[in-house]
Amino acid sequence: MADHTDQVRLQLAQGVKNARQLIENIEISQPTLSRVISAMGNEIIRLGAARSIQYALRDGRRGLGDVPVYRVGADGKIRDLGILAPVCPDGFVMRQADGVTLHSDSLPWWLLDMRPQGFIGRAYAARYATTLGLPAQLAEWSDTDVLRALMAHGHDAVGNLLLGDAARDRFMEASAPEPVAMHAKSAAYARLAQDAARGDVPGSSAGGEQPKFLTFAETPDGPRHVLVKFSLPDINPVTARWRDLLLAEHHALNTLAAAGVDAAGSSVIDHGGQRFLEVERFDRVGALGRRGMLSLTAVEAEFVGDASSPWPVIATRLAADGHITREAADGAALLYAFGTLIGNTDMHNGNLSFTSEHGRPYGLAPAYDMLPMAFAPRSGGGLPDMLAPANLRACVDAETWDRALELADDFLDRIRHEPGFSNDFLACIDALMAHVNGARDKMQRLG
Repeated sequence: MADHTDQVRLQLAQGVKNARQLIENIEISQPTLSRVISAMGNEIIRLGAARSIQYALRDGRRGLGDVPVYRVGADGKIRDLGILAPVCPDGFVMRQADGVTLHSDSLPWWLLDMRPQGFIGRAYAARYATTLGLPAQLAEWSDTDVLRALMAHGHDAVGNLLLGDAARDRFMEASAPEPVAMHAKSAAYARLAQDAARGDVPGSSAGGEQPKFLTFAETPDGPRHVLVKFSLPDINPVTARWRDLLLAEHHALNTLAAAGVDAAGSSVIDHGGQRFLEVERFDRVGALGRRGMLSLTAVEAEFVGDASSPWPVIATRLAADGHITREAADGAALLYAFGTLIGNTDMHNGNLSFTSEHGRPYGLAPAYDMLPMAFAPRSGGGLPDMLAPANLRACVDAETWDRALELADDFLDRIRHEPGFSNDFLACIDALMAHVNGARDKMQRLG
């Protein structure tokens, strides 16, 4: 029996296997396998049932144990979602509260967006990596490293999940946040930006490279959890360009919202030489409530496997397979077309998300990170003020291009009459007008 037990361990250390595979590989009978599996007890995790049952071996090497997973609802109440267990060689099994078990070869895809990433993620790593015994560079973190970080400090991560009892307890013990008052924002945001710039950033996983911080603040619509992007206080052409781009993003979001397109609410605050773009978080509801969100990066990786295609192509496939709504796919196409017309050259899959309150099919989340990134400063310090001709891709239909053109015209009108841009950005606005007019001419050829 001992030899057979060791053989089963060796087999399952390579990955999940069914009974037939174990019987054939070890050359034992079904009754013998059943006795061995029974004797191994909690070492084994069963997946499926009856003839489809598979076996996984718990991985004690990672020192994680079973990780409770909780979901915070829009009402701010915690609910058990299940237990996440590490299994050999590098995977996980999620045992849901309803008894269903799901295996993944790596960290489950629906946790991808919670990973520390971007500006805030790097600041988090700089502050906590040594304490947690993790590599200093985020790029070197394994799935196990990510899970350790989320268990330690994931009580305020993106989305609505809590991993482990420590994160749950921190959420339970946290006081309801006091909002930053409207009249106090300028000074408060300057202090928070200074803290963020030196690595003392609340939160752990908001993506993107633009300097930012997270806070809770009064807005015209009441207290909201917000993400605040900011330009650095240095006065030079590069920081001036980022100031302009933050203002352009504000106008792009307002353009969409005014046309009835769901977009994150935003406000601009200027203080000294800095500009702050306050964007309402759509994964938060009130002071304590939360809403599930999944980026296109995560959803595409799990269900499509075609990361290089533009948003409309991926969204169409997701809708056809029932993963997102048809309306979400149409909305993704409109945002892509609008972004194309206003010079957004940074429409990667992390800049489009879905809400997951009621499971699949997912709905489209409010638009965010929509701005003319073609004018962003180059790594060498160059300040572009030209645009390549718009590519009117066939994956967007003529009707959607027409609607996007109306939005682009409104955006142009807004920024042309905005006094807050620098003189150097006026050339960018002229280039954008020529860009949109060039696209308008091409659209005459669409049927």
